[in-house]
Amino acid sequence: MPRRTLMLMLALWMGNLLPALDATMIGTALPTIVGALEGLHLYGWVFAAYLLTFTTSVPVCGKLADLYGRKPVFAVGIGVYMVASALSGLTQSIEQLILCRALVGIGLGAAVPVAMTIMGDAFSLEQRAKIQWVFASAWFLCSVVGPALGGAITLLFSWRLVFFVSMPLGVIATLLLFANYEERVERRPHSIDVFGAILLAAGVMAMLLALSPGGRGANLSLESSLLLLGLSAVLLAAFVWNEKRAPEPLLPLPLMLTPVVGISVLGSLLCGMVQFGASSYLPLFAQGAQGGTAAHAGAVLAPLTLGWPLGAGFGGRFLMAIGFRKSVLLGMMFAMVSQAGFLFISRDTPLPVMMASMFVLGLGFGFSNVGFMFAVQESVGWNQRGIATASLQFARSIGGSVGVAVMGALVTFSLAPFLATHDIGGQNVTSALLDPVARAALAPDALADLQLALADGLHLAFVLMAVVAGAAFLCALAFPAHVESRRSEEAVESKSMEQASIR
Repeated sequence: MPRRTLMLMLALWMGNLLPALDATMIGTALPTIVGALEGLHLYGWVFAAYLLTFTTSVPVCGKLADLYGRKPVFAVGIGVYMVASALSGLTQSIEQLILCRALVGIGLGAAVPVAMTIMGDAFSLEQRAKIQWVFASAWFLCSVVGPALGGAITLLFSWRLVFFVSMPLGVIATLLLFANYEERVERRPHSIDVFGAILLAAGVMAMLLALSPGGRGANLSLESSLLLLGLSAVLLAAFVWNEKRAPEPLLPLPLMLTPVVGISVLGSLLCGMVQFGASSYLPLFAQGAQGGTAAHAGAVLAPLTLGWPLGAGFGGRFLMAIGFRKSVLLGMMFAMVSQAGFLFISRDTPLPVMMASMFVLGLGFGFSNVGFMFAVQESVGWNQRGIATASLQFARSIGGSVGVAVMGALVTFSLAPFLATHDIGGQNVTSALLDPVARAALAPDALADLQLALADGLHLAFVLMAVVAGAAFLCALAFPAHVESRRSEEAVESKSMEQASIR
């Protein structure tokens, strides 16, 4: 393999490494950080701010990459990320940290989808299938190293240093990308869909604010949440109306309605609901309903981060032999089997059984994500590959936010009768079960009843996840048997299209 190709692979691998380090290393140190800033009352907003800006910036940056090229958008995203990381390390209050996390979301919302798009530009389908395990290994490595590194830095030095560790990686990745990736972009005036971007960002933010932990942490009333959801519906309807009329729409509706892209986006949305639901509520079951510790919750979550990169690596290999549709179907079948297993989880279920279910779920997501992304990237031309790739990440984030909120509402609804007849001292239900001190203070009978009630509520969430996984499998059944590649057309239209290549 040529040296420039290897250097480009390294740059893209580092681009994948940044969000993985952010999620694992900084996530480990975050409780300490929030405690030091005396900001526990705004803890949920630290996550919500990142989620809001990341989700809304992904499609915008994907479109900008189609209009102006991949390299400038990637470089700006990395620049924003590094500035935000430096400011995070210097922050003096929880409010400043929340603002910095919002900036981090914007930076990674530009860098992550563009890095995935460059993979689709620079490597053929056969090459991507062979090297997919390389890119997937970034998350696997960080799932092992990130928490240990974040904990060690926080314990031995200062929590402020965790924000500076990944900054050199951003610089190196950008320099390697600019030195080894060449793109020829046709310079012509563009009609940027600014109004569409504003409508989409405002609509998505209103929806996520009503559904996210940050919104609930701000004690939004039911009426306020419904008002925000109504506002979101109006803004998103206006966005669709605008996209039909914009000369260069942010999310081209004809593209989104093609079978390959449309089904992949819908499948990604459903996968996001299952992924975020499993990541949020199975650890809660292990620690809260079964009376485990934080270590038990972490042990349940770890197999997902192991199975996903393994599934992606094997999925790339299998895809060349069995095709896009069968690869997606296999992934959705793994996910459906995993969620069927969730239905039989009880307070007596051994920890290894739950870990096995999460591992199978990770395998399923690895297979399906590779199938969706590769198929979408093959089916569109260069000038639509950025937004098509970004739409998959956008759909997964939206699905996860909506899914976690709906499942949380089911759990709360299930617990309401129990709370009406039992007094646990005015404590929050999950806090009473997750805090060892509060749990030890409960009477044994009250603790057992509370754990049983939480288990019943979480079972409803698991039922919904199983239904969604079944819907995702049905969605995969509708995936086209044949995906027509646009790469030959790109070669013919290279003089008139914005095109990238490795030399």
